[in-house]
Amino acid sequence: MPAADVPTLEEPRDEPAVRRARNGRRVGLVALLVVVVAGLTGLLGVRSATTTDEAAGYTLSVHHATVVRAGIAAPFHVTVRHPGGFAEPIRLAVSADLLERFDFQNFYPNPSKETATGTFVYYEFDPPPGDTFRLSLDARTAPDQNGSTQVYRTRLLAPDEAELVGVSFRMWVAP
Repeated sequence: MPAADVPTLEEPRDEPAVRRARNGRRVGLVALLVVVVAGLTGLLGVRSATTTDEAAGYTLSVHHATVVRAGIAAPFHVTVRHPGGFAEPIRLAVSADLLERFDFQNFYPNPSKETATGTFVYYEFDPPPGDTFRLSLDARTAPDQNGSTQVYRTRLLAPDEAELVGVSFRMWVAP
């Protein structure tokens, strides 16, 4: 027995309503395509930059995230260069607010000493062989960090705790 011609709509739609629905579907598909293409090209991922300054014969470079999302690995690498090497331990001061944003595993290398104030966390590292010291932080942005931007500072300190060179950078945690 042939199937009866049963309409799926209670009332037939007029031509403008059909056109609006079709155009709405097209707009939705284009919006979905834009999000997929942005994801495939890396526009929705972590963005990073390197901020560098020189003073008193030292070069301080910080490779850091500029845009990151909560729960995503965020780069934080500090490089200190000094021609002739390091006679004293290396003392770094890092914004305490920055470290509170991270859910971190470990530093490479680990500091030999550390202390903190409300504004900075102070790390001391044994002097490395050669002219370059590199510090890497294995970290992810903490899961509860969303939709905020802030300026952070990393400083290289002299033995008397005076700043030799410092850099400031901004990091935005996207929602």
